[in-house]
Amino acid sequence: MHEELKDAKTPETVRCRVLAGTSCLVEVRTVQETQTTMFPVLHRGEREAILLAEALRADVLLIDEQVGRTIALSRNLPLSGTLGVLEQADRTGFVSDFPQVLQRLKASGFFITEALEQQLLGRRRAREGRSS
Repeated sequence: MHEELKDAKTPETVRCRVLAGTSCLVEVRTVQETQTTMFPVLHRGEREAILLAEALRADVLLIDEQVGRTIALSRNLPLSGTLGVLEQADRTGFVSDFPQVLQRLKASGFFITEALEQQLLGRRRAREGRSS
């Protein structure tokens, strides 16, 4: 994960924070990959994230990649993705304009199906007590 955050494909603002050491990362940990044959279809970052979540008995594993999510669920790991984190942030008041956040996320290249976006926005309207 830490390596992925420093990758050239990572958005520049994130990469700069990680490289400057001012990111939200508190501690970088590694895990010994002895079980890669169990899920070799995943990239190294997802494999290590799953193994580390198991080793630490993590409260939640943050993972968006669909195959990784499927494997994590099969290993009984509690998980969330980017959208789940953002929706929770909206529920707790950390996000002031959830629709704008979704638009910015999509503009950055994050793929969200129209159906899922409408589900998220519908749940937000329901939390606010609006029907349309």
